[in-house]
Amino acid sequence: MFQDFNMPDKKSRQKIYIQRLSRFIPTETQSKPDVSFVPMLTRRRLSYLSRMVVLVSDQVSRDNDGNRLNASKVTFASQFGEITQQLKISQALIETGNVSPAHFSLSVFNASVANASILESNTAGYAATASGKDSFVSGLADCLAALENEECDTRTFIFADEPIPETYAPIAGVPYPNAVCAIALRLTTEVSKADAAFKNVDVANLFEQFKTRQDHYDTAAEQALAFLRELDSQKE
Repeated sequence: MFQDFNMPDKKSRQKIYIQRLSRFIPTETQSKPDVSFVPMLTRRRLSYLSRMVVLVSDQVSRDNDGNRLNASKVTFASQFGEITQQLKISQALIETGNVSPAHFSLSVFNASVANASILESNTAGYAATASGKDSFVSGLADCLAALENEECDTRTFIFADEPIPETYAPIAGVPYPNAVCAIALRLTTEVSKADAAFKNVDVANLFEQFKTRQDHYDTAAEQALAFLRELDSQKE
């Protein structure tokens, strides 16, 4: 005998707010991120991607007076990761057959967020996601899911992509030169912590709407920039 089971009412979605937002989008007048606050010996080792990530991560981890906020777990996402560093490793293997351990450690996908965590003494931990063209969307989804389901009221999402080396342009499968940006969102479920300019923006709801349009963009960075424009359009 068929029995009709009624699905339970869907749990109301947790509202998620922006506590801090930072961005770096290179321009003709400012092509490089200013990371002069990083000690010289460390700064010299940072790739372009790592410099972008270190900059935006530092900015969202501080309040308006420059004081360090409580440590927040991070979700990092990128479509291409440390692609320039990886090319250098490949070239060294071809030319010499050897790879410097130090250079290799700076070429792994999570090197940029690891550098940011070390510089901030952030021991809360981080996750790194890569889903090709959908890296921005999957990374932000991971961050939002953590806030909705884990016992935390704050989490940081960072997305970044650097310029693809010209060597890879014919096989990258994306328009060249590609979109470049770094975006950091310190998100919170506590309305009292929300940035006043974004207090009426529910990031989770905006994200659900954005996902219906994600295929309109060729790269994850283009998605990130489009989402940023939508956030700015709702800013008070």
